Amino acid sequence: MTRQELMEIRRAFADYLSSEGCSCCQNVEKHAEAAQRLGILLKVPRFSDGSGYDFWKFKTGAERKVRR
Repeated sequence: MTRQELMEIRRAFADYLSSEGCSCCQNVEKHAEAAQRLGILLKVPRFSDGSGYDFWKFKTGAERKVRR
């Protein structure tokens, strides 16, 4: 990973976090834009219905999930 790529990921993550806020301060559009940038930069697979990126697949403990 190059320094530029790492900086892009850091910036996208910071934008994502800063867009969350509480229900009165939340910026839904900026949040969606930042999530999309993170999904692309981190090569996260999209949900099968195309509604977003499956970040949940990578959360702590997901690798231990029992498959049926």
